[in-house]
Amino acid sequence: MEPEVRNFIDNVDSWIKQIRREFSTFTDVPSVVTENTDNIQHNYELIYELRDQVEELKQEVNALKLIQIVNLKKGKKEELEVN
Repeated sequence: MEPEVRNFIDNVDSWIKQIRREFSTFTDVPSVVTENTDNIQHNYELIYELRDQVEELKQEVNALKLIQIVNLKKGKKEELEVN
C-alpha cells in the first residue's frame, strides 16, 4: 500500500474513533439532564412541603399568642379583683 493511502486510512480510523468517543460523551448528557430535572422537581416538592409546614407553624404561633393574651387578661383581672 502506498504511504499516502495508508496515512489516509489511519487518519480516517482516528477520526472515527474520535467521533465515537465524542458521541458517547454526548449521549451521556440526556441522563444527566434527566437526573437534574428529577432533582429539581424533588427540590420543588420539598419547598412546597416546607412552605406548608411554615404556614402551620405561623397558625400555631398565632394561637399561642391568643392563649397568652387571654391568660394575661385573666391574670390581670384576678389581680384587680384581689386588690
